[in-house]
Amino acid sequence: MNIGIDIVECERVIGLINHKIFSPEELAYIHQKNDALSTIAGLFAAKEAFFKAKGTGIIKSELPFVVIGHHDDGQPFYVNFPQSSLSISHTATTAVAVCIIF
Repeated sequence: MNIGIDIVECERVIGLINHKIFSPEELAYIHQKNDALSTIAGLFAAKEAFFKAKGTGIIKSELPFVVIGHHDDGQPFYVNFPQSSLSISHTATTAVAVCIIF
């Protein structure tokens, strides 16, 4: 089992939406949320936490392939990595994500 955690200041992610790191599904999720900035920060933190749990460091070219989905109850999950667990939390200024890979 490997664990990765990342914390992101929401101001840091301004402009990330244009860097092609989010899937079409993630972009749709972002656009339906009232606080898009903290949503972007949470998704980005989840991607960074995943790479930390993998132990590879962030691989920018692979960011779009680490897709975060949400169950009907709102619980986030990694779409392409079923042997993992994800938790995301955020405030108006900060987002944090924890990834566990089994």
